Amino acid sequence: MHGPLHVIVRFAVKEGELNTLVSLIGEFFKQEVSHFPGFISAKLHRNEEGTVLINYATWESSEAFLKFIAFARDSAMSKKIQAFNPTQDRVFEVLL
Repeated sequence: MHGPLHVIVRFAVKEGELNTLVSLIGEFFKQEVSHFPGFISAKLHRNEEGTVLINYATWESSEAFLKFIAFARDSAMSKKIQAFNPTQDRVFEVLL
C-alpha cells in the first residue's frame, strides 16, 4: 500500500485511568513521537463514559511507522502506555 498510514490505537480503560493515560500519551507525543521522522499528526478521542480512548495517528508511510516501532520498544514511556494493553489497527484510506 502506498500513501499515508493511519494507525488507530484503542484503549479500554477502567474508571479513574483515563486522565493518567491521556497525560502519558501527551508527554510521549510531545517528547518522542512528534520529533520522529515520518510522523504527521495524532489526535485523541474518548467516549462519553471515559472508558475508551482512541489514538488516531498518521504517518507518512508504513516504513516510517515501523522504524518508530523499533525505536519505541526501548522507550520507558512507551512501556508505561503498553501496560494499558492497547489494540492496534493499521489502515490506509480508500478512495471512492
